[in-house]
Amino acid sequence: MPNKPHDIKVTVTFAAAERPYRHEYAGSVTIGTVLGDSLAAFGVTADGTTRYYLKHDGDEVPVDKTVGEIAGHAHALHLKLRTETIQGAS
Repeated sequence: MPNKPHDIKVTVTFAAAERPYRHEYAGSVTIGTVLGDSLAAFGVTADGTTRYYLKHDGDEVPVDKTVGEIAGHAHALHLKLRTETIQGAS
């Protein structure tokens, strides 16, 4: 069997969603891509008044990090979608 990087099973939960978003990603995919995909899956559209971000183990995950960097040697990754109201937005 060839030496191929494993895909990582990513689960994103969102309090306002009925069920989690699940997808397998290559380790080289950025968290920004996962964030965009999960927002689309949850039917969330940016309106300029809310900031959306992902958390892992209680910390915000930078969008420029990769799935592999966050998962490490794990084959699965659980992230939480969080929101923050942008003050002064109209």
